[in-house]
Amino acid sequence: MTKTMQMASVCWILAAGLFLVACINPRAIYWGGRAWQYRDPGANEPSPAAYAMQRVGAFVSAAVLCGMGFVLMHWESQSTYDAGDVKSAVDDVVARLDQEKVQQGGILSPDYYLAVDTVMRKVTGDVLSDLTFEPAGKTDDGGEKFTISSRKTGSPYCLTVTTGVSVKNAPAEPTNVGLIATARKGACKA
Repeated sequence: MTKTMQMASVCWILAAGLFLVACINPRAIYWGGRAWQYRDPGANEPSPAAYAMQRVGAFVSAAVLCGMGFVLMHWESQSTYDAGDVKSAVDDVVARLDQEKVQQGGILSPDYYLAVDTVMRKVTGDVLSDLTFEPAGKTDDGGEKFTISSRKTGSPYCLTVTTGVSVKNAPAEPTNVGLIATARKGACKA
């Protein structure tokens, strides 16, 4: 069960509790739970209008929570990537990474993780996306590999990101260098 589904379930459980509270006679709740606090409970009893407002408030709150649960479930369904969506997203990530620049040279080595994370956020556009990426090791030329996949449908792709400039041939002073990204179907092998 995803976090979104868990949040929707909590909303529905709270809504059910509020609905039950709204169905129970508010006068009985007062006399059973709060009247003991007063020296003269009858003088401090809420008016019929106050009881009615408590009931209406509980019903409205239950309806809002129930609606929130359905909205969360809708977002969950909209943020799920099938195999074709994963391929499109990976192609978009590769195209965007090819336009990115990173610092390399001197004591600086490229931060590939940050570059991929930034581009993934631009591509997915939302925090509820089930599209994820995980580091999968280094390449022979100093680049990095990442596995991109959907939490629900799988469909892994191996993304390789490098600058094309080997660590041995890196400039003495930090300079901006372009990224080179490629992807292939299947998880990265270590």
